[in-house]
Amino acid sequence: MNKVFFNKPVFYLLILILNGGCTTLSGWETQSASNRFIDGTIVLGEVITIATREEALNRGGYFQGWRDKLIASGYSDQDIVDGSEVSIWTYCFAHNSGVDWCSHTGHYVAHVPGELRKGLKGDDQYPHGDLVQVKLRKTEKGYLVGEVVAIYREAENWDNCRIEKLEPSSALYSTVSTLMLVGPPQGAWIECEMDDKQGWQRRPVAGAPLSAGQPVSEWVKYPK
Repeated sequence: MNKVFFNKPVFYLLILILNGGCTTLSGWETQSASNRFIDGTIVLGEVITIATREEALNRGGYFQGWRDKLIASGYSDQDIVDGSEVSIWTYCFAHNSGVDWCSHTGHYVAHVPGELRKGLKGDDQYPHGDLVQVKLRKTEKGYLVGEVVAIYREAENWDNCRIEKLEPSSALYSTVSTLMLVGPPQGAWIECEMDDKQGWQRRPVAGAPLSAGQPVSEWVKYPK
C-alpha cells in the first residue's frame, strides 16, 4: 500500500488561498483599541489626507464619527480647524493579488497641534507625505484617538525610510496561488533603518501573509 504524505504547510497554504485570505483583524487598524494595546503608544506613519474642518466633521470613511471621539478624549469643537485632522497609514496587504490592494490596512486618524500644522504634506498631493509620530490614547469607550507629536521625516527627504513591498514567502506559494487563479499575496509598509537608541520596535502585523524578507510591520514606540 502506498504511503500518503501529509504536508501540513502546503495544506494550510491551500486552505488560506481557498478562503481568499479573509482573515478578520480586530486591532489598532480599526481605530479601536485591542486588548494588547498599551495607552500612550506612539506609531510611525505617513500622512495621507489633511482634512479641512468640513471634511473632518462630515467626511465618511476613517473620519466617520471622529468629532465625537475627539471630544470624548478632551478636545473641544473649536480645536477642529482646517488642517488640524489627518489620516495616516502604516501598512497595507491582501492575501492574493486578485483582490483590492488594501483589503487590510493600518490606518489612523490624528489631531495635529497648531505648531506642527504649517507646511504639513500628505501623499494625496505629493509623491510622499510627511512621516509623523502619532501618540495613541484610548477613550472610555475603547476608541483610539491619535495626536501628532513630532515630524519624523519631511516629505521631501525620508532619509533612512522607504515603502517596502512584500516578497512572497516561497516559490511554491507563488506557483500554487497563481495556478489557483488568485495570484501571490501582496503588501506594503513603511520600513526604516532604526537606531536601537531611539526606542522604536517592529510590530509584525497579525494575520499578514508571510514574507521572504521582513514581515509586514508597524513601527511603534511604547511608553516608558
